[in-house]
Amino acid sequence: MEKLRSALHAFELGEVAEQILQFAKNSIRVTTIPTADDAIQIGHSKIGGAPDVPTDFVWPYTNNNQPLYFLCQLNLMEVKPYDSYNLLPDEGLLSFFYDAAGQPWGYDPNNGDGFHVFHFTQAPDRLQRMQQPTALDEHIDSAALHFRNEWTLPSWESPYAENLEDLLTEEQQDAYNDFLYDWVDEESMEQTTHRIDGHPDTIQGDMYLQCQLVTNGLYCGDSTAYNHPLRRELEPHVKDWHLLLQLDSEDDLGYMWGDSGKLYFWIRKEDCKNKKFDKAWTVLQCY
Repeated sequence: MEKLRSALHAFELGEVAEQILQFAKNSIRVTTIPTADDAIQIGHSKIGGAPDVPTDFVWPYTNNNQPLYFLCQLNLMEVKPYDSYNLLPDEGLLSFFYDAAGQPWGYDPNNGDGFHVFHFTQAPDRLQRMQQPTALDEHIDSAALHFRNEWTLPSWESPYAENLEDLLTEEQQDAYNDFLYDWVDEESMEQTTHRIDGHPDTIQGDMYLQCQLVTNGLYCGDSTAYNHPLRRELEPHVKDWHLLLQLDSEDDLGYMWGDSGKLYFWIRKEDCKNKKFDKAWTVLQCY
């Protein structure tokens, strides 16, 4: 938090730093360490390579028979010490898959076959490392993961920032947006932002409302959903949604979302609590 406070002062937001910090939310920052897949133990957290799955696992495909790409897996026992808000289960393996060939944006209710999150509860010695289908001629290079906590602030469009406009002058609002776009932790100088929970690093605006509308059957690729009569009924529940995983583009590992974009996996807190990870929704944003 002190780093965030100092950074706000550096962006000439010192006068309102304490007011802004009341909107801060802790996240789990994830960094990658490129590592050969066979050097990563089965059941450990990683990006890329081949997934560790139960023996009866059936690889997920889109409705057009396109196999999904394996993105990453999170060992929840490794993640749990950093889970400030108790969002995740205490144990098991969360595995993320996505149609990296088609790259659905997540604004169409029909995009749901383009991604999947699995929660495996088997012990590591009951899992096997499964090679991807031969139809996938590329794969994401493997990397071990390191976790640490990092404070985050909401984007201007976020429902968590709805009171910021009353606190900041127009000049301070511009400085705040510059801060969100430009600030990098000078100690780590990491440009790639993978994270679990916290406020997302948005590229194309708010996703809370989008997730709420599209998962209730409304098309969000134009103004249709946002002008729909159901919006008034659905919008009060946007804060039910939480960032499950933000996966940034990482050229060094051989993958990119659109034009240097990010992939965001979202889930309602109640679904996460009840381990209904099949109800997660995915949004792609890029520049």
